[in-house]
Amino acid sequence: MEEHHVLGVDGGGSRTRCVIASLSGHILARGSGGPSNPLTAGFDCAAEAIQAAVEEASRRCGINSFEASVMGLAGTERASAMESLVARLTLPDLGNLKIIGDAQVALAGATGCRSGVVVISGTGSIAYGENDAGETARAGGWGWRLGDEGSGYDIGNRALIAALRDHDGRGPATLLTEKIRGVLGLGDLDELVDLTYRGNMGSEEVAALAGLAGEAAGEGDNVALRILEGAGVELGIAASAVIRRLGLTGGFKLGLVGGVFNLGPLIRMSLERSVRRTAPDCVISRPRFPPEVGAALLAIRDAGVELEDELLHTMEVSFEVLMEASG
Repeated sequence: MEEHHVLGVDGGGSRTRCVIASLSGHILARGSGGPSNPLTAGFDCAAEAIQAAVEEASRRCGINSFEASVMGLAGTERASAMESLVARLTLPDLGNLKIIGDAQVALAGATGCRSGVVVISGTGSIAYGENDAGETARAGGWGWRLGDEGSGYDIGNRALIAALRDHDGRGPATLLTEKIRGVLGLGDLDELVDLTYRGNMGSEEVAALAGLAGEAAGEGDNVALRILEGAGVELGIAASAVIRRLGLTGGFKLGLVGGVFNLGPLIRMSLERSVRRTAPDCVISRPRFPPEVGAALLAIRDAGVELEDELLHTMEVSFEVLMEASG
């Protein structure tokens, strides 16, 4: 009997990733592309990134027809945005296509499509959860102008402010000052004004400076340590808000997704202290699957297949094999 397949896509402000999987849970190929958040990359570039990722995966496994497809994309919350993006896609048979938020596929990957909460912190940040009744809630995710506390942008911006306070004598000395000067190629921090307001210092560029806070914290810089601790607290506050709204109790899973959690243990430690006040028994861990596999799981479920433990195990094993093969 012919095997049917699904497509799972995860896209945001930095990159796009996808997987092709069988309905039995075997992950056959992966693909990647550029940023696909239409609000920041534009609709044409977003569509091109999605197509590049899907076409790469299709070339690798020879499959370009799908029973169902789920795309978890940042910046597509409005129906008009979804329609504009779909109109630009020229992919072949996507089957039953569903476009949802990137937080939804991240949660599906983190928990294996079970109830729980996911905290995402990359360039931006958001907490998102679902309970056993299928009710959902979110906190944060309002973008860098209105929030994104605890995100890469937030950390990078606070690092810039700390360096300027050091430069002025309004704040304590910090290693961040020289690190920022070096990375940005500044002769003097005064040049930061032109770079920020007249140059190319957008949210992505500011978020990229979060790594300097991680470096400085690792070298014992108290200012950087406070910035990372504060980021963890903010992410914990967002997670706790979702937990309370959904009435989650007991040992539900809280998954941590995004590059900010690679900046050192302090962010996770302060997040955990914050969350434990609301949910002392929750299990805080890295996600079971990456978001693109979460999207494929949702597509399999949309195709009418029950997500039993055996299928989830098959996906785990096949994804590990695929990752090892790709180096």
